[in-house]
Amino acid sequence: MQQSRKCDIFTTLMKFIYNIKDEQGNQKTLKAMSYKKLLKQLNSKFNKGQVISVKYKNKKGHDLLKYIKIEKVE
Repeated sequence: MQQSRKCDIFTTLMKFIYNIKDEQGNQKTLKAMSYKKLLKQLNSKFNKGQVISVKYKNKKGHDLLKYIKIEKVE
C-alpha cells in the first residue's frame, strides 16, 4: 500500500533565510529557495515605492545587505 505525501510549502526545507527591515523599522524573517523567489514574495507583502533592506548570507557564507525599492511586476 502506497502512502500519499502532501507537499506543503512550510514543510519543505528552504535554502536561505532573509531578514527584512522596512522604512518604519519593522522587521520580518522570510524563507525562500533563492533571491529571485524572495523578490516575488516581496511584491505581495509590501507597497509599491517602499524601500526595504534585505540581509542574508549567500551560499558562500558571505553576509550581504541589499536595499530594494518595491515595484509591482506582473
